[in-house]
Amino acid sequence: MSKRIVIHCADQINSSGPLSPDDLAPAVAAAGLTKSGNPAAAVRAALRQSPVMVQLPDGRFDSVRRMLDGAALTHRVRYATKGRQVLFAGPELAPLDLLLVHDGSLALSSGDAVTASIGEFGGWCGPPDWLPDVPADSLLAFRLRNGRLWVEPVPDEPPLSSPSTDRLRVVLKRHLRSTDALGEWQTRNTLATLILRVLTEIPDLLLDPLPPLDEVLQLGREHWPPTWRPTPTNPAEPPYPASPGFASSGQRIVLDDLPGPLVAALRRDANNLGVSLSELTILLLSAATYRTSMPCRHDAEEAWTSSPSSSAPSSRALAAGLIESSYQ
Repeated sequence: MSKRIVIHCADQINSSGPLSPDDLAPAVAAAGLTKSGNPAAAVRAALRQSPVMVQLPDGRFDSVRRMLDGAALTHRVRYATKGRQVLFAGPELAPLDLLLVHDGSLALSSGDAVTASIGEFGGWCGPPDWLPDVPADSLLAFRLRNGRLWVEPVPDEPPLSSPSTDRLRVVLKRHLRSTDALGEWQTRNTLATLILRVLTEIPDLLLDPLPPLDEVLQLGREHWPPTWRPTPTNPAEPPYPASPGFASSGQRIVLDDLPGPLVAALRRDANNLGVSLSELTILLLSAATYRTSMPCRHDAEEAWTSSPSSSAPSSRALAAGLIESSYQ
């Protein structure tokens, strides 16, 4: 029932702007979403528990989707994007990642959608050509407009030091009540929460693209502690370093009878993306588990055993999402 209350209230807020529980309660009660004698209290409790709702200082609630509408978050691609369907997002996209993980997908401007893989790597999986074709080290701007995600190249590199970036640092510092050493982040949601607090004060701060937030705040390569680590399945791969206080709950997986072309493609893409073969395999398995229907065996075999140059992929294999453009 709480989830239904949140969805109902979010629709009202997205169309009307921030509202108080007292403003929202009559419509929630009329829709039969609560039997509480104090519907405003039920609304307040439901919204406080939702990660995609933000309580403003004056007691009203706003939605993350509405707050991010029009804001541009930038990401520096590590590798050229041509042919890639998976983007490894970092803390610079944390506010959008929060929304993506909660909702399961984000509608793209093209009409398709991008989904999130479950796990440490922050993989965003989209349809072919959802990422603009840009070389390595280029900036992409991710912007929500009317509920749809637009991904566009940033033609002019914004400076690391500017009135906007300085203002961002000042506001974040005030919220953190800490020093300028902003390198310690405990979870991926830390930066998302802080950015949303900043937007409550300065709604127009991210309307123009800034440098990626991880570069502005000098977060470094290790953005947040991992929540889990895959177990290497290849004896040639180095073991993962132990994390303080971390106990692995994963299982070793051994993939038998894989076609040679599939193994070669996985190794090539893992190398291109700068991750281990285990990381990429688990990422793809988790993405397939949560975003595709079960394909029939014939399509799976045809997708990986047929020569890409000798025959076109079957329509069923394409529909099942078995063939990524980078593998063709």
